[in-house]
Amino acid sequence: MLSPVFARVQRGQAEVVASVITEAELLVRPNREGNLEATERIADLLSEDGISVLPVTRQIARSAALLRARHGLKLPDAIIVATAIGARCDVMVGNDDRWHRIGEIPYVHLEDVGASA
Repeated sequence: MLSPVFARVQRGQAEVVASVITEAELLVRPNREGNLEATERIADLLSEDGISVLPVTRQIARSAALLRARHGLKLPDAIIVATAIGARCDVMVGNDDRWHRIGEIPYVHLEDVGASA
């Protein structure tokens, strides 16, 4: 589903911004399963040109607190959304149905992309 996005990144036509929280979440399953190859693939992917992993700053933390208070998000989700907003992303892409209710940034659900592909 994300292959076209990453193809555009490789051609220099798009950029991907991820929160360090997203990186941590991507690594949970491979670490749980002891899958070193998968953890290395994730690290390689997130190190490619056109892909940035942003840290949690105090500004992002404050924005996340507002988002959490406004929308009832869990803290990791609020940090991810705040990172996207702070980085001035055009759109967020994810697999969480609850993010549809966030009006501060356009959201594309991965299932919607798969259904239209």
